[in-house]
Amino acid sequence: MSDPLEKNLEEGSRKRNPKRIIALTAIGAIPLGIGICFIQVPIGCACGNPALDITGSYLRFQQAHHLEKQSFSKSFTFPDLPPLPEKTNRYLFSTEVTSDRVYIYATPREVPTDLFGLGLTKAKIYALVGAVAYDEKRKATDSVLCIAQGSTFEKPPKPVFNGGKFTCPSGFYDRYSYDWYRSDR
Repeated sequence: MSDPLEKNLEEGSRKRNPKRIIALTAIGAIPLGIGICFIQVPIGCACGNPALDITGSYLRFQQAHHLEKQSFSKSFTFPDLPPLPEKTNRYLFSTEVTSDRVYIYATPREVPTDLFGLGLTKAKIYALVGAVAYDEKRKATDSVLCIAQGSTFEKPPKPVFNGGKFTCPSGFYDRYSYDWYRSDR
């Protein structure tokens, strides 16, 4: 007859089988590994949005250029300012210059925020569009910098110039206007 103590020893050694421990560890690691892929990391430093500075500088430059030379500049060359970048890690920049208006677009790029940069999650980046126009009646320039209310990866629409003042397109708010604030943002 077999001894009951031997039976308990065989069961105990079977529970501590290294193959079983490895299999259970692997089964637990798969969901953990998938979860780690979705960990979101910030897209840059906590230094704010550089596109606001870039577009604002461009608009002020165009206003100053028009004040001095009575025309808008096709290029962005000024001794104290760095050149306008074509792209940054967050935005693609483009400009449009006509005889009486200037537009600058900051179109967001798709920036992955997951841990390994696989593109499983993308940063919420808001589009910007700025404009400067010369008003013949007032003999002065007017400018606006519009920020999208939601994240989009499309080129923003132009602001509308009506009666000597710009109006931001639908879905955008004026950076210098504080009545856009709502509690649902």
